[in-house]
Amino acid sequence: MLCFCLAAFSWLKIPPIFANPQDPQNYKLLDKIKRLDPIEAFSALESPEGYIANTQNLYSKFGSLNANELEVLNENLIKNYVTNYKQQTLNTYIQGDFKVIKTRVLTEEDRFKEGIAIKAEAMVKMNKFTKAQPFPVWIEIILPNAPASAAESIVKGDLIEINKNPFFASVLYVQRIERTDNDHIMSFSVVPLVYESPWNPPRKQAKFNISPPVKLNMDAQLPIFKL
Repeated sequence: MLCFCLAAFSWLKIPPIFANPQDPQNYKLLDKIKRLDPIEAFSALESPEGYIANTQNLYSKFGSLNANELEVLNENLIKNYVTNYKQQTLNTYIQGDFKVIKTRVLTEEDRFKEGIAIKAEAMVKMNKFTKAQPFPVWIEIILPNAPASAAESIVKGDLIEINKNPFFASVLYVQRIERTDNDHIMSFSVVPLVYESPWNPPRKQAKFNISPPVKLNMDAQLPIFKL
């Protein structure tokens, strides 16, 4: 009877732990027993497949999702990330021009425990005759293991251009921000999947290297920047 109970426990309990490493308790257990796969640094030639979206595409693709749909989406996005994109159907790469709102150093209390994060708003030219204007898409770019000093080289008002190459910035978390006086804002947490090139800050500031996180704090919530 004891053997049967142990076998039944292993059949029912163990597979879901390995299948769902994004769960904080499962993540800790897998890490403790040395069965947690490290976050991979992909090469540009072998990066995960994914949809490439500019700011307008991001807004239209995710803007209609309700709260429950966003919750399911975010669960699957973080699962894809910690399993190194074994399932790639949800992977989205961002591109566009963004103006920095703020930058801060990451700490042990964050999901990514080392590096910096940059919050920025999308800037879009509606046609070639007009200047770029703010668009209701925000991003927070997570740069794992960037030196803390890098936060001082990227300041409010700086302009950042993001293309698929060379960093392959992938959507990790999606948030819908409701506004009573205007259209809602869609906010995206994004993280590089390729680390072959140093990050090049605006205004000819010194370049710096980034690398995948060694370990995540799955108890910490996303987004990095709170409202």
